[in-house]
Amino acid sequence: MQEGDLVHIPQGAEMWLETEKGMRMQISAKPLAGVYLSTASQYIYRVYANGNWNVKRKDVYPMGDNDGTR
Repeated sequence: MQEGDLVHIPQGAEMWLETEKGMRMQISAKPLAGVYLSTASQYIYRVYANGNWNVKRKDVYPMGDNDGTR
């Protein structure tokens, strides 16, 4: 995936972000569209979906014509 690619995040995906005061976490209540920002680690993507979030790589899917091979 490349920065700026549209992604799908399914309902029930764990999303979190470390802050100065600790950790902010939410579980997606419905499927979300987002934008891929970067790869945080082997298992985690950084995405923008109503804010910046870390999401498990297994819970992020490319949208549209992008099949993830670019």
